Amino acid sequence: MKRYLFWLMCSFFMSTLTFDCPAQTTSGKQVVYKTRKMLLRDEGLSQLSFIDIANPTANWFVSVPAGRDIQLVGDNRVLIGTGKGYEERQTSTGSKVYEDTSFAGTITARRLRNGNTLLGGLNWQGKQGIVLIEINRTGKTLRTIVYPGFDYLRLVRETASGTFMVTSNNVVFEGNDKGEIIWKAAVTGLPQPHAWQAVRLSNGQTVVSSGYAKNFQIVGKDGKLLDTITGPAEVHPHFYAGFQILANGNYVVANWQGHGVKQGGSGTQILEYTPKGKLVWSWKQDPAKFSSIQGVIVLDELDLSRLYVEDANGKLAPTRLKQ
Repeated sequence: MKRYLFWLMCSFFMSTLTFDCPAQTTSGKQVVYKTRKMLLRDEGLSQLSFIDIANPTANWFVSVPAGRDIQLVGDNRVLIGTGKGYEERQTSTGSKVYEDTSFAGTITARRLRNGNTLLGGLNWQGKQGIVLIEINRTGKTLRTIVYPGFDYLRLVRETASGTFMVTSNNVVFEGNDKGEIIWKAAVTGLPQPHAWQAVRLSNGQTVVSSGYAKNFQIVGKDGKLLDTITGPAEVHPHFYAGFQILANGNYVVANWQGHGVKQGGSGTQILEYTPKGKLVWSWKQDPAKFSSIQGVIVLDELDLSRLYVEDANGKLAPTRLKQ
């Protein structure tokens, strides 16, 4: 009872203060990160922000164009996708330092391990279906990959073998650079879950943040659902969006709460789970500064001067490419 009362008090004070609370878990195990730093993308406010739990005076909040995804790309920069291409912003201030607005209709943007940028769109660039283009720093298109027959796209992740994990509403698939589907699985729970992100693990399993199905779905090599991770009810699971697999193997996910600028009081929007599904930490957003968070990068132990992509274990790893 004492632990529960403490958790309630902690959640209340976090609505007005920058304060780091431990998660309430069914196992009773709690984790407190007193020095955690995060980059967050808020869809409801079209905002990019930096949060330093130990030093709130370093926090910053900047308006950005609507779009999806967030990635460390080296030289102390963070890349965000926009509806016209992408932007790069300083991790220290959020100031814009580069943009490419030549690709109207962009749905998602991701820096590849070779240093080029992958943009994705739907029925785009004169092609039908999911269309991916690889561009260099000057905006020149180097290759085009088309997966016909799809009518929805969210995020794309390059695998360690050079294929692409793509989320398309109620389907997640792996495609190669020839436009061939080499693996596919259903995202379960709702007819239209709007699945957000998928990452391949070294054991061949795939972790998917399922959008409105409001969970993680762990899918086997055969495409069958093995497990789900969500909850508890107190965090108000609504839409599991961008996530990161930490060095310790835990999953940190943005629990997006809906469109619009007045969602900041809803739910606990940053959640950390163990691979076994235990919620071990959560961060309650200040409703005066946030609405609905869709993307998160935990910066602890990461080198902001390096480009990060998912490795063979699905974890963010610095590339050898010199930025």
